Amino acid sequence: MVTTREVSVDDATTVTQMVAALLAELGAGQAQAGLDTQLVANLLAMKERVYGFLAFTEERPVGIIMVSESAALFARGTYGIITELYVVPDQRSSGVAMHLIEAAVGLGTVKGWGQLEVGAPRQPMWSRSPNSALYLKAGFAEIGPRLKLPLHGLASRRAQGNPAGDPRLDPRRQRARYRRVSDSSAAGFA
Repeated sequence: MVTTREVSVDDATTVTQMVAALLAELGAGQAQAGLDTQLVANLLAMKERVYGFLAFTEERPVGIIMVSESAALFARGTYGIITELYVVPDQRSSGVAMHLIEAAVGLGTVKGWGQLEVGAPRQPMWSRSPNSALYLKAGFAEIGPRLKLPLHGLASRRAQGNPAGDPRLDPRRQRARYRRVSDSSAAGFA
């Protein structure tokens, strides 16, 4: 029998181990290196923004789902994002993941979230993944790919003396560059 309960800061070690196993499976070794129990404890302490549920068979933890709260106009207010979902290999296809998703849905209903979202791996991996069937079976609908811009790299470039960070992200530089190109093009045709 599968039972679930909300995670607490006291679960930081278990959460760290399970998320590290998930990241290792996804091939995210670089992200795994930055994951430590103190970071997890700090995130779990953010009780109004970060939530999670552990699944157990008897006393053994067999799965985890982590959810964070966000807000957006398109969602008409607050909504939840599943950030991690992991089930130990020997318990997959046994209903553990669905119990965890149901716990997240219950939380979202209580919190008044407009929706619950989950990011999928890159499309070729997603299309071959049994996870897509799990989420579709749970009632999720595809809404398109998600993209990311790592900000940690931008902060380190700024710390190294490049206060503007990546010039591609500075609209003033983009406009000035465009004006220089336009002016030189126009001068060539005069």
